[in-house]
Amino acid sequence: MTNAAESRKRGPRGPYVSGREAQRAILDAARDVFAERGFRGGVLRDVAERAGVSAANIIHHFGSKERLLVALLEERDRGDSLELAATSGGFVAGLRELVRRNAADRAMVHLFSTLAAEATASDHPAHRFFRDRYDEVRRTATEGVETAREQGGLPPGPPAAHLAAGLLAVMDGLQTQWLLDPDFDMVAAFEAHLTSIGAV
Repeated sequence: MTNAAESRKRGPRGPYVSGREAQRAILDAARDVFAERGFRGGVLRDVAERAGVSAANIIHHFGSKERLLVALLEERDRGDSLELAATSGGFVAGLRELVRRNAADRAMVHLFSTLAAEATASDHPAHRFFRDRYDEVRRTATEGVETAREQGGLPPGPPAAHLAAGLLAVMDGLQTQWLLDPDFDMVAAFEAHLTSIGAV
């Protein structure tokens, strides 16, 4: 008799598994494999084994390993709109919420941290995705800093673009420390950083 963890690891099997269920199982398995081994180190055979499907089935649904990676990254961005400047509580509140949300999704943070580092190589299939993503996030964060200053949520200071880039760097760095040490409280550490720059 198998336990629930083993069943979840294997994923759905058999002729009655729908296409949508198979895609979901493949994406979940790819997230774990790429987070653990990187894109280049993870192979479709490992993804297929965890998802409970064949490698051919992965190709059927996604076309290639590269397109599977893109689908996984795009799904993450759909779940996190990154519209921090438009958050109802303001930009600083949006940052706090994003850090809290990330602290509740270790697997996805692990995946993004692994792939972002790997994708600094210009020939990596996710290189353009991460470059464009950081461009967009920096732009959104810069607008958020400007708005927060106008509303009194942040004090005057260095150029908004520089402060925005620094905030993103702090968030990424705290995530790395948290991944290395699960007992590290990145939410509290980020709150301390906000206090140090006069955010309210």
